[in-house]
Amino acid sequence: MPLSALGLLLLAAVLHALWNLLVKRAGEKQIFTWWALAVGVVCFSPLVVFGTALPGRAWPYILGSAAMEAVYFIALTLAYKLGDFSLVYPLARGMAPALLAVWAALFLGERPTPLGLVGLGILLVGLLVVGSGAWWSQRKVAAVSKLALGATLLVAFSISVYTVIDGAAVRFTDPSPYTVVVLGLSAVFTAPAVLARYGQKAMLAEWRANWPRILLVGVLMMLTFVLVLHAYTLAQVNYAGAIREVSVVFGALAGWLWLNEGFGVQRAIGAALIFAGILVIAVAG
Repeated sequence: MPLSALGLLLLAAVLHALWNLLVKRAGEKQIFTWWALAVGVVCFSPLVVFGTALPGRAWPYILGSAAMEAVYFIALTLAYKLGDFSLVYPLARGMAPALLAVWAALFLGERPTPLGLVGLGILLVGLLVVGSGAWWSQRKVAAVSKLALGATLLVAFSISVYTVIDGAAVRFTDPSPYTVVVLGLSAVFTAPAVLARYGQKAMLAEWRANWPRILLVGVLMMLTFVLVLHAYTLAQVNYAGAIREVSVVFGALAGWLWLNEGFGVQRAIGAALIFAGILVIAVAG
């Protein structure tokens, strides 16, 4: 993998962990995230107005990616409502790169090298170890139902599908305006669900209470997506989509440093596995 792509992905992972840390401190997280998405699109709209025009053939990709982003948003909320975070989070983040490797092989013609496949495997195990740290530390089996499991798998599926769609689209279109339009449509598609659940008064109250942080998160969120899609133009999507999940480690570190959350031996082992997988991919992928 080119070092430029790896650098973009690691920077995006740091930014992803940072804005997720800010979201975690929000009161109504779903409303806060929707506002951040909408505001971020407005802030980055000059990339569409003054940037490279999107070709007509990009629109099926834009609509497909935006629809899957909306599915992801709704499915994730449902999964967290029905199942334990300690099960939903690691399963969704670990399964998504595995599914992505299949879709990238089928639809993008990307075939990982034998060593690249080993690197992917090491990285995926590390993601599961880091993500499930809280689960195992409590020495209990997380509560799970078939509906929660189904919603979690839908989260992983939607991540993998919109990633492969984006990876195909940026082969022939500018990633920056493409990203803004996709996320703008995602905000439009998810607005009815957020309004139906919380109501207009709650949404306006969240904006008035937290608009400076919403603005910051919106900018960081958009920048994260733009960096990732630019990385897709430089490296195989199956590798890049897996490496971007290193944000799980940065998120755990942020929780340890600023939220007094434990890191522990298990997460340290998982982090070591993730970086070992990234090293193998970077050198031999």
